[in-house]
Amino acid sequence: MSRNRKGKNTVSKQRSIVAPAVKKAQVKPDQPADGATVVNAASQDKRRRVKRLHEVTAADDIRYRGPLSYQGFQALGWACIVASVLRLILAIGASKDPRLYANTGALMEVLTYLVPLPLPFLLIANFSRILTNSEGYKKQLLRNFLAAAAVFGVSWLFFSRYVVGLASQVVKQPEQVQPLMNDFFAEHNHEGFIAFNLFIDLFLCTVTMYFLNAHPKRIFTGRKVIILRLFVLLPIAYEAASIWLKIRSALGNIVLPFWSFPLLTVKPPMTFLLFLFLSIHMSGREMRFRKHGRTHEDYLEYLKTNRNAFHFSICLVIAMVIATFLDFILAGWVSGIIAGTSGIPVENSEQYGSCLLAAKAAGFGQSWPLLFAAPFVLLYSYNKVPKQPLISILIPLAAIVAIIFLVFEAVYQGIGYFVPEDQKVDIDMIRILLPQITQMLSL
Repeated sequence: MSRNRKGKNTVSKQRSIVAPAVKKAQVKPDQPADGATVVNAASQDKRRRVKRLHEVTAADDIRYRGPLSYQGFQALGWACIVASVLRLILAIGASKDPRLYANTGALMEVLTYLVPLPLPFLLIANFSRILTNSEGYKKQLLRNFLAAAAVFGVSWLFFSRYVVGLASQVVKQPEQVQPLMNDFFAEHNHEGFIAFNLFIDLFLCTVTMYFLNAHPKRIFTGRKVIILRLFVLLPIAYEAASIWLKIRSALGNIVLPFWSFPLLTVKPPMTFLLFLFLSIHMSGREMRFRKHGRTHEDYLEYLKTNRNAFHFSICLVIAMVIATFLDFILAGWVSGIIAGTSGIPVENSEQYGSCLLAAKAAGFGQSWPLLFAAPFVLLYSYNKVPKQPLISILIPLAAIVAIIFLVFEAVYQGIGYFVPEDQKVDIDMIRILLPQITQMLSL
């Protein structure tokens, strides 16, 4: 009996020893059947923590890359330029003949929405080339400057030589032709000017980004780079002067000569502020990146990652939407300033409407094309390198050829469309004049 009692006591003691162990085992987190170690909650939170900018490596890159490269935006921008020229040709023809407007009115309404879109598309294309370092600042600055100078030169030559020059040969007071032309543009255009040289805007935006983000290896090195950063005030001053001239011209206070039209900026002021914000944002990101012992070369490699390209597209879309709505508020504020400085009371709706038109002429409240460009930005990846770089040259050439074709076709259609039947030249007259023309050419 005593032995049985002792056996029972030993069994009960063993059970009491095993029981706490079982309880402790039940308190622990679930363990896999294969005996693998389980990561505790603290380590899981650490893994889930979003890595900071300087902590991201190539192993953390994502696979997603937008289908559109800078060539896609370049093609969209030049296609919109061709559409703008077509819209202008149709508008000129429709102003002369109501029948043409009846046939092409719907098409012109559609093309009207494409007229402001070339600049946002081309700006994004230029921005992506700079971010990926696929094309240096020098090439972009030189290309945009030469293009802007070419547009200015061709416009000045066409106006001074073939418009003013030909008119001066048929009037008795040739010195009054150019003032007459300036008054004509001011009278028939409520804005008083025509801004069409978008390469001026591309050059200003590129030089702005250069002054804010470039790291020259000579002259402006070390702390001297602050002097280079201060040069950003030059394009800002040019933009402000252009806005002031456009407002004064729209109010009728000054008459701008035609040669100054190609020097005026095309983009809305809010678009320039958006580009300035992006340039400052990129410069600030690099400063935060290099604070933790990383170099400028490391940052350039980080810019080539899909992760940064995707985050940049999202941030750009958000900034574009915010800028568009702020621009409408800014338009009303600028209109009030113009009315206040001009001494126009708000109750005078007619004169206050002229202040609104002046603000609109300067580009305030005209950033709505950014909303149309926003969906394309979500499909865009600036680090996507095109397989055929030659296409970047062929796209503008094809657009220029298309524009030349449209102009010649417009002249061809205009001669046959607007010359009345009774004013057409008889074929016998051409037969008489043809030998004389041949003789003159032979001399």
